[in-house]
Amino acid sequence: MKQLFLFSLLLLSAITNAQMNLVKNGAFERDMVNWRGEEIAALSPYEKKSGKNSVMINQFTGAEWRALDQIVLIPKLTYAVECSVWIKTDQVESQKEEYKAAAVILEFTNDNEKQISTETIAQVKGTTSWTNYKKAVKIPSDAKKIRIMLALAQTNGTVFFDDVNLKALGEEEYAKVDSQNK
Repeated sequence: MKQLFLFSLLLLSAITNAQMNLVKNGAFERDMVNWRGEEIAALSPYEKKSGKNSVMINQFTGAEWRALDQIVLIPKLTYAVECSVWIKTDQVESQKEEYKAAAVILEFTNDNEKQISTETIAQVKGTTSWTNYKKAVKIPSDAKKIRIMLALAQTNGTVFFDDVNLKALGEEEYAKVDSQNK
């Protein structure tokens, strides 16, 4: 009986983890609490997908790297993550290199925050209306943390981000999501 109870508790915990957003304040409803790099971004109560704010990064000259980031711990028994974010752009310049764009990037790290690998969720150029970008990514076996970056990567223009969501997935959930995206 005790084993059945512990198994049920473990299963419930795994289901709960899979449904919870790992990103804190992903809708920017509490200003930029939990985000690093707030000096290069601004809240926008006017251009938003939902709620009261989005976050905006802009630059008009210089084409430097400008980004907000947040580090999240990977819950135990997590096989993959699904990242979802809404993005709107205004005159984001095209550059010769593809990565120079408005971007969402996941960086998988070890406990000491040393990079293991990265995965690009979105790269957007030009002027676009609110668009949802979503991607499921298998977690490298030695990764313990994820750094999620919202960036205007070495280009000029304006980008808005809203409703940033990162969900933990088990192996079966990942297989189901991955097969839907093919």
